[in-house]
Order: sequence, then C-alpha cells, then structure tokens
Amino acid sequence: MRISTAQIYDTNVGNITRQQSDLLKLQNQLSTGKRVVTPSDDPIAAARALEVSQSAQQVQLQKEAQGTANDKLSSLDSRLGSISDLFAYVHERAIQAGSATLNQSDRDSIAADMQAQFDSLMSMANATDENGEYMFSGYKGDVQPFTGSLTGVSYAGDQGQRTVHVSSSRNIPVSLSGDELLMRIRTSGQSFNAQPSIGNTGTGTVSSSTVVGTYAGGQYGIRFTSATTYDVFDRAADPAMTGAAMASGTYTAGAPINLPPAPATAEIQVTLNGAPATNDSFAVNPSAGTTDAFTMISDFITNLRTGGSGPAYYAAIQDTMSLADSAQENVLRLRAQTGSHQLELDSLGSVADDLSLQYADRTQRLIGVDYASAISDFQLQNTFLEASRNTFVKTTNLSLFSFLS
Repeated sequence: MRISTAQIYDTNVGNITRQQSDLLKLQNQLSTGKRVVTPSDDPIAAARALEVSQSAQQVQLQKEAQGTANDKLSSLDSRLGSISDLFAYVHERAIQAGSATLNQSDRDSIAADMQAQFDSLMSMANATDENGEYMFSGYKGDVQPFTGSLTGVSYAGDQGQRTVHVSSSRNIPVSLSGDELLMRIRTSGQSFNAQPSIGNTGTGTVSSSTVVGTYAGGQYGIRFTSATTYDVFDRAADPAMTGAAMASGTYTAGAPINLPPAPATAEIQVTLNGAPATNDSFAVNPSAGTTDAFTMISDFITNLRTGGSGPAYYAAIQDTMSLADSAQENVLRLRAQTGSHQLELDSLGSVADDLSLQYADRTQRLIGVDYASAISDFQLQNTFLEASRNTFVKTTNLSLFSFLS
C-alpha cells in the first residue's frame, strides 16, 4: 500500500492536534480544580452539580439575610435596654420623690429631670435603624410613630412587626410595635369594673365608678335585700355572697356606695341608679387597665410640681413607682423575645454552615478533580505528545529524494 506525503502530514498533524487538545483539557482540570470543566465532559454530573450549586447559593443568601436580621435585632436590643434603664431610673426618682424631707424646690428639681427623661424617651421611641426606618412603628417604617408633648402623645404606627426571610420556612421579626411597647402599660389593678348580674330583675344600673383611695384589687359584691336596702360582701372570701355581709346600707339612687364600706378606708366608690329588685346583685372586679409610658412620666411631673405633700401626693408617687415597674417588665418581656430570636438565628446560622459544607463536599465529589490521577495523566499525555512530535519529524524525512545523491 502506498502512502502519500500529504496523507502522512494529515495523519501526524491530526494526532498531534488531538493530543494537544487532551493535554489542554488536563491543564484546565488542574488549573480550575474541576474534573468537569464543560457540561460535555460529564453531562449527568454537570446537571447534578448545577442543582447543588443553586441550593448552595440559596443557603448563602439565607446566611446574608440572617446577618442582616441579627444586626437589626442587636440594634433593637440596644434600644430596648436603654428604654428599660430609663424606666428603672424613673422608679428610682419616684422613690426619692416620696421622701418626706423634700421641699418644693427639691421636687421641682426632680420634675425638671423627669422632663429631660420624657424628651429622651420620645427620642428613643422615634429611633431609626441603619436603613432610616423607624424601629417602633410596626409595618410603617417610613412613618414617625410618636408625636406630642407633656400634654399628650399619640401613636401613628400600627400593630405589625417587620420581618426578614432567614430560611425556607422562617421569617424573623426585626421590629416592634410602639403601641405594645409604650402605649399599653398595665396599671396593676388600679382600675376596676362594676357590672350587674345576669339574673337581675330590677332596673338598677351602674352609673359611675371611681377610685377614691389606693385600690388594691379587691373583689366586692352588692346584693339587695329589698328595693331600698343592700348588703356588701367580700367576694374574694365569699364568691357566692352567702356568708356574713361586710356591712349593710340603705339605697338611694345616685348616692355612692363605699367599698370597703367604711368611708375612712374606702378604696373605690360605685354609684347606682334605677330601681333594683330584691336579690339583685352587682359584682365589682379588678380590671387590668392600661396607660402609656409618656402619660406616666407626665403625671409624675405634674404631681411633683403641684401635688404638695399630702396623702394624695404620696398615693400618686406610689402609682408612678408601680407603673414604672410595669413599664420595665413590659420592656423586659419584649427584650426577652428579641433575645430568643437572636438565639434562633444562631441555630439557623449553624444549620446553614453545615449545609454549605455538605453542598461543597457534594460538588467536589461530582465535578472535583483527583489531582493525583490528573497529574499522572498530564505527564503521560505530555509524553505521548512529545513522541508524536518526534515521530512526525522522522516520518517527514521518509522520502525517496532523501536517498538520492
């Protein structure tokens, strides 16, 4: 069989080109650390690696969101800590204001300090985060939540909590409603409600009720023994009002009834109207009333400046101390929730780190290069290429003209 010079050249050039391509492929694998450089290298592994890569990217986005949420919660926790410290300070100053050794100048000095604390609370309540959104306006991050002065403060936010999507199934709250934080401070039993019993047959109604002393949250009952007489019971000790009455009285429509009955120790007064029938009854129960933190400080200031030093003044001071405690407890409750969310983020972060390692390992097993094998193949392929080049040089000299002289 005769082989032409052109065929010799074409065959050798093709061999060298193919071997150079194989060598380049191995060089790419070694330089990139990937066995599958292009999908054509291993279509199935490339497809699986793409799925794993997308999952890994999703986890990375979640980790970034978790970092953002943690930053927001840290800032929120710092603000809540400052507000809690302020309420503790108000309580401390209320204790000082209750000293019988103070004169009006001393009380005015405390009032001036409380005015500064009021302004400080207003500033903290309108705090913004790193994005310029108000932290305590609920969903309305662009709306200033609190406006007003000592005469009254209003809330313009809503009841919502902004959230950050930190995992496939979890949104973490990163803000608070200022209404829950500052506008609904429990009054610790200083209010009550008086209501007629369902089975009443007369026309008696509760027209008014008021606190006249320091209400300790007692439960009282009024039962009419006739259309014009009634008994007063301690329902905490005698819920069914079947035992001995605390006192008896004569009913006059519109006249207040003292509870407890003795006027000197009365805590509250209930005024009835209409014509109660025999055995009609009315129940008095403590009511968990609410006030706002700004009113608490404002009333404290007013009492300091105008309350004098009589029993009413000291009762108001006691009320301020109680409300400051309630306000601080409310802040601590919300701060505990914030801390719980931060712990949850730590757990989610650990899960995300583990997933990232698993995905990286899976990707390496799918498309990663085995360096020992790849280096060995590279050396072998390089030897083949050199042999092909040397063979090509020698075969190109196999011509009859080379032997004619």
